[in-house]
Amino acid sequence: MIKKTGRVMPKGKKSNPSAKKAVANPSNNRRMSERQKKARAEERKLLRLKAQKKEMKEQARLAAEAASNERLRIDGLLENLTFADFISKNVGKKAINVIKLLDAPQTDEKIAADLGVKINEVRRILNVLDSYGVARYDTNKDSKGWLTFKWYLDGEKLTELHQTALTAKSENGRALPDNCNDFFYCGKCYEEAKVILPFDAAYETQFKCEGCGKPLRQMSKEQARALFDEKEGTETGIVTPA
Repeated sequence: MIKKTGRVMPKGKKSNPSAKKAVANPSNNRRMSERQKKARAEERKLLRLKAQKKEMKEQARLAAEAASNERLRIDGLLENLTFADFISKNVGKKAINVIKLLDAPQTDEKIAADLGVKINEVRRILNVLDSYGVARYDTNKDSKGWLTFKWYLDGEKLTELHQTALTAKSENGRALPDNCNDFFYCGKCYEEAKVILPFDAAYETQFKCEGCGKPLRQMSKEQARALFDEKEGTETGIVTPA
């Protein structure tokens, strides 16, 4: 009698070496799956970064376009002869040039250097513009702890001032800042310069005329308005404090 040994394959089934190999090494399939998942994750990450860069580029383009349009609009306001005359007489002869440099935040030192004028004159102009609400500033600390001021333009307030200037012209007068009651002028230089300073701007000059160095004279808001209302060409054009 013959004794059978070993395993017997069921009928209808054949041996599959590759299947045996896969069963013997299941980690190969797992590693391949992990690599595929990692590749897909990297691909999604790259697509997100590409979309973000595209969005940032579009936002930068729109911001640059808006800034360009705003500059063109402001240039149009400043080219108006009535408004330019108003700014020159109420703020200063170099005020138009200062305003044009405020399309981006600037320090008073940078503005003075660009225009080739004294920094005190630039500060006076900026303070007068601030009294009208046209110029604003942000404060920051530098590496040494010193405060720095960066000035920028408020386009909406400039538009309002433009309308005020046109109205004042039609009424044969000029406008004064609403938030100031004390004004100053130089008794010697007013006839030529036609400049009246609100308190903040006069304080910046230590209440001295930048033209001749003499002390400024003080006047009330009513006296300043009366001086503005006087027609040009009168004998003195100066109203002294009561």
